[in-house]
This record gives sequence, structure tokens and C-alpha cells, in this order.
Amino acid sequence: MQRSIFWFIVASLLGSAPLVQALEMNASVPAYTLNLEGGGRVTAQSERGHVTLLHFWASWCVPCREEMPRLEKLYQKYHARGLDIIAIDMDSSEDQPMARDMMKNYHFPWVLKNHAEVDEFGRIWRMPLSILVDRKGIVRQNAWAADDDHGLPESVLLAGIEPLLSPTSAPVSESAVQAAHTPIIQILHPMARATAPGQEEGVVYLTLVNPGDREDALEGADSAVAGHIMLHQTMEMEGDMAHMEHEYHLVIPAHGQVTLAPGGHHLMLEDLDHPLVAGQTVPLDLHFQHSAPVHVDVPITPLVP
Repeated sequence: MQRSIFWFIVASLLGSAPLVQALEMNASVPAYTLNLEGGGRVTAQSERGHVTLLHFWASWCVPCREEMPRLEKLYQKYHARGLDIIAIDMDSSEDQPMARDMMKNYHFPWVLKNHAEVDEFGRIWRMPLSILVDRKGIVRQNAWAADDDHGLPESVLLAGIEPLLSPTSAPVSESAVQAAHTPIIQILHPMARATAPGQEEGVVYLTLVNPGDREDALEGADSAVAGHIMLHQTMEMEGDMAHMEHEYHLVIPAHGQVTLAPGGHHLMLEDLDHPLVAGQTVPLDLHFQHSAPVHVDVPITPLVP
């Protein structure tokens, strides 16, 4: 039985049994847009120059849970060589909290299905499903684990990925190679405080997660609702007043994170063009030393009395 399962997997990798209704092997990947959890957007066009593994999964899926640690291992080992892994969670809304909890253990980007525009892929009817796309945007693998409860073996995943990472697998520009080495900074727990009428300043807190192998830094931010945004750090209290110190960048360690929170670092939105209202969001674009800019819509929480 195990041998027959293995050969079914191999046949799938060779493209003999397409598993997504609208997907053709050795043809251009269908258009897609993924609005990532934590901020950032990925499209089929933006992934040109990268080797991309699109992984469809769900929190209730046993082989999905088995396969995730293998994907993390591959991401840590090969991301610097140009491999991007993006997990597309297919959970229903009631199971999405479980998915969020699971993904805290992994560093590769992911997206909820209601934030993923993948209609052109057709019907996803088996999971876990891994679609491997080369640097030119051509589908090279379309694989699932048949009836095995353990997901795809690492050896099978490697058999598809390693040849595509070869420098001779496709001509890639220097800028594309550099982009492949640069991970997307992930944004967790963004929050802005509501402001009182006439108040011209607001504050944003969030956590910055750097999944990459090199140090990065937050170097700036802008928003359509503020004249400018300053990075501040709260220093020692002077009587009843806290002293704020302006900083020009904030270092984010490799494989580490930095939290902007009350009493520490925060983003000060100055010259607001309208009050920040609880229940609405603040559009925010963050700029980094190495990583691509990240857009996030920051939820506004009620003003603390």
C-alpha cells in the first residue's frame, strides 16, 4: 500500500493527474492576489524571479498538520536561495482562530481564503495541495499526498524544489535575485487609539516580525490621514509627563521581532486631517531598510477615558 501511494505521488509530480480543475502543468500559473496575514500583498507577477510553493491547507486536515514542519524546514533552508512558501488557509470562518494559532509556530507568510483571490485555479478538492511555480511563473508541480495521513515526504518536496533553485534553471536579473533574498516583514496586532475631536495627533502600536536571515530596520511610515509620522520612544517620566524621544529607525533582528507598545516605541501620527474613530481603520504604509514596503489597515480602538 505504501509503495502504491508513493508512486501515485510521483505520478502527480510528473503532471499526469492535474488536481486543480483549471491548472495546467508546464503552463503559466493563473493570476492570483494574496493579501497576507500581518500585512503585505503577493501576486503572480510579484513572484516572478522567485521559486514559489503555494500550499493549500486547513487546520482540521491531519496530513496538513504533519506537512507544515517540513515546509518550515525547507523555508529556513532555501528561502535565501529564492524559495518563497505561501500557505493558503482554506478553513471556514469558525476554524480560522485555530489556523491563526497554528501559524504562530511558522515563519513563512500565509493568507486566509477570504483574503485570497485564487478563483482562476478552479476547485481545490484535495488538501494538503502544493503547487510549485518556477522563476518564470510556470507551474512545475501539482502534488498531494494521496491517502497518506502524513503529507508529502520531504524527499518528494525536495525533488521538485532543488532543480528550480539552480542558477541555470532560468535567467534571473540581479534585482530579482536580491528580491528573492528579502523576506516580507510581517505585522502582528496592529492597533490605533481613537482621538478626541480637534486632536491633531494619534498613535499606532504593532509588532514587527522579521523571518529573514539578516537584520532589517523600520525606516519610515506614511498614511493618507496624517501629515507625517514619527517613530518615538517613551523615556523616563518627568513629573506627570512622559518624555518622548524621536528615533530615525528601529532595528528588527534576524528571525526576531520588535513590539511597539505603550510605554515604549510607537508611531506618532501628526497633523491628522480628521479624528480617528473607533471601529474604523487607519491606512498605514511601512518602509524598511531591506524588505519591501508593507501596507496594513490598522484597527482603531476606543479612546481610553
